[in-house]
Amino acid sequence: MAEDEIITSLSTIDKVYNILDIDRTVNMEAYSFELLELYKQNPDFTKWDFEGMARDSGMEVFIIDTNNEIIASSYKPDIGLNFNECCKNFGKLLTERRESGIFSHDALDIQQNTGEFKKFTYMPTPDGHYIIELAYYLEDQIEFEEFNFLDTTLRLEKENEQIKSINVFSSLGLLLGDRRSDREDKIAESREAILKEAFSDFETKEVMVKEEGQVLTYRYIPYKAEKAEGLSTNRVVEIAYYDVPFASVLASYRTKFIYEIIAITMITIILSIIIARMVSRPVHLAFHDVLTGLKNRAVFEDSAVEWLRQKKGPLQFMIIDLDNFKLVNDSLGHGEGDKLLRQAAKIIEKESGSENLSARIGGDEFVVLFSRLTEEEVKVRAERMLETMRDSFSYLAKENIHLSISIGIAIAETKDTMHTLYHKADLALYHSKKKGKDQYSLFHSIEI
Repeated sequence: MAEDEIITSLSTIDKVYNILDIDRTVNMEAYSFELLELYKQNPDFTKWDFEGMARDSGMEVFIIDTNNEIIASSYKPDIGLNFNECCKNFGKLLTERRESGIFSHDALDIQQNTGEFKKFTYMPTPDGHYIIELAYYLEDQIEFEEFNFLDTTLRLEKENEQIKSINVFSSLGLLLGDRRSDREDKIAESREAILKEAFSDFETKEVMVKEEGQVLTYRYIPYKAEKAEGLSTNRVVEIAYYDVPFASVLASYRTKFIYEIIAITMITIILSIIIARMVSRPVHLAFHDVLTGLKNRAVFEDSAVEWLRQKKGPLQFMIIDLDNFKLVNDSLGHGEGDKLLRQAAKIIEKESGSENLSARIGGDEFVVLFSRLTEEEVKVRAERMLETMRDSFSYLAKENIHLSISIGIAIAETKDTMHTLYHKADLALYHSKKKGKDQYSLFHSIEI
């Protein structure tokens, strides 16, 4: 019963963070872009005011180099920490994130040296030399207070005489959260091997020891959060219990167990209904552009990186920009401008095809990623977009507004990343604008 309850508690808080973490992620991403601009202006970290940044933003700031070592930070005890040495799997993940060139984030995670629960985000610098990592303290947030699994462990210890202690460790043996004086920060060396074995085999393991004249069993249950990012979502629950006759324990707790199961079931159903109604709209907005309904930039880039990694056949990247759109807002108002943006989005989505990935990435700029199409087929779709846009926007000519689109196309090569594809397609778009707008250009066909 204790094992199931603590695993359920861990699962609940992970799911809550996954659902309710949208706004925090957006804020951390925005601040990451601010620091990226600061890096472009001043790449010398020795001149950065890290303590001032942490004070003003409420977030710790870390700089990680290509060796995956923290070389500068507002949290000085972590300076010099090398993830390639202490945590090879995480070091490998950091390298992948640096090479991807895009913003990424973890859900509920822990800080390596303190065991505190924090949210971490990662923003690679454009030159690929560093990762700007942000950390946001979570333990004072209302969701942690409401769903804190540490409270569950304390209650189970008090309610069950058979249980001596319940601890939750990271897969590396670091105690999570609980910093009472009678608890060690890390698992005892004598039991470290069986903890790692439990997680490695992903099977429950037990070891029996004799302490103070009584037989004590240490039980290790591996746990991995579903649909959550970050290596520290891998955990091992340790339950230390005395070897007493199970039948007597079962008899004393049977009625209580039945009532608690009924209560938990009812609460779970009620919470599921409430949460589903609360988050359905925010979840949709987290993945889609509010105005046009297309995918937003974050979702597009995540999907595009995955397509590149999987090498889903030939890939072509298209950037689309509305020509003379500012005249619409200035002459006809922003309401008419929003209407035209929605109209353009529908045309782009239709002409791109449902099997391809289209998104609005800001203002009057759209992108499309084509998969498994030939270069000629992509040209045909670009021509159709141009023609349909001309027909749809022709009525604006009477207002002396010549609204059209310009398109830049880049064909992905083996070593291309999202960063290089953006750059190539942007150059092709600039070429289309320079040639007179209302046309498309391919990167490999233009003279740089």
